[in-house]
Amino acid sequence: MKGDTMGKVISIVGQKGGGSKSTEARTLAVGFSEAGWKTHLADIDTKQQTSLKWTERREKSGLSPIDCALYRRVETAVRMKDSCHLLIIDGRPAAETTSLDVADESDLVIITTGTTIDDLEPSLELARELIKKGIDKSKIVFIVSKSPSQSQGEKAQETIKAWGYKVINTVIPFKTSYGEALDTGRALHETPFKSLNETAKQMIEEIHDIINS
Repeated sequence: MKGDTMGKVISIVGQKGGGSKSTEARTLAVGFSEAGWKTHLADIDTKQQTSLKWTERREKSGLSPIDCALYRRVETAVRMKDSCHLLIIDGRPAAETTSLDVADESDLVIITTGTTIDDLEPSLELARELIKKGIDKSKIVFIVSKSPSQSQGEKAQETIKAWGYKVINTVIPFKTSYGEALDTGRALHETPFKSLNETAKQMIEEIHDIINS
């Protein structure tokens, strides 16, 4: 992977709080940075500040730093694309208007979802709303995460495909080790377990291939 494309914008949005939105944003920021992309992580959730607080924990753990800042306004965050290869916007949960503003400025819109109907329905509805308001369907891709099993993850993927949306092949499982990694400022591919790291790396590679296509 090479950071040879200037000013790409990836936004990660979701309808529910407590989802994997910030998890994916942080993992992609580390993955692309490691691959030589000058990456900026924009946290626009001023209440929770999940990504910003995580970068502080990362620094305390002595890990490679991630360039991250908190933004109240989407348009301020978007200006950062002029000074980096990749801007990753960690969106606010359940904020349709914000999601639209963010999606409008993005080359790729990632919607994260769990596997249950309670997770899937609002996520699919968010995608439908974004398209209805003018977002190009080809810019939207789903990631299924926090899956209790591979089969449940694959079932959720089939549901997403049945609605006509793109979804990456990788299913991110629900694992305690992922949570522990994030607690110490690490990304999903920085756990002590090779298999979990490989799964997260596959997710990064898939997003890299999409943004570079």
